[in-house]
Amino acid sequence: MAEQGYRATTLRQVAARAGVAAGLPSRYFGSKAGLLIDVADGWRERTRSALAAQQGDSPAASLRLLVRSALLGLDTSAEEIDEGRAVCALLADPEARAVLRAAGADDAASDLFRVLDDALLASGSLDPVGDRLLLLAGIRGGLVLAAEDPTFPLRELEEALLNRVLGPRSTEERTR
Repeated sequence: MAEQGYRATTLRQVAARAGVAAGLPSRYFGSKAGLLIDVADGWRERTRSALAAQQGDSPAASLRLLVRSALLGLDTSAEEIDEGRAVCALLADPEARAVLRAAGADDAASDLFRVLDDALLASGSLDPVGDRLLLLAGIRGGLVLAAEDPTFPLRELEEALLNRVLGPRSTEERTR
């Protein structure tokens, strides 16, 4: 779906790529939109679980986790980065975004936006509204660029965005 775009992809093609019976994706997800929504829901749930696991950590740690999840996924293995790039391509696809909007994906992520806002305030942001806009625009732009160019440096973008909002990290913090 990420390679051909939302409109051009069929569930039969998804099944062939996954190496499963042709009718299995349709039976499991119901439709192409159902598959897309399930992918987005899974991404949000992994982020919520990771935030819950680090409850009690600093607001800056929550902010880092949210930005990393949006750009790279939570597990920065090659497989998850590939999955993240596929999700990036889908999020850059206007038709896929329209499906997610119609399904209430933005509303479903409202708690994550509250965590973002709270983390910005608790981290001492002097301009939390501006910092939120900077992060969201930087993430969205990075996802679009990564969809167009698989070599786009998402890790460096993550670091640059967080440095702008939180200030530069020490060498010790970078290795965590």
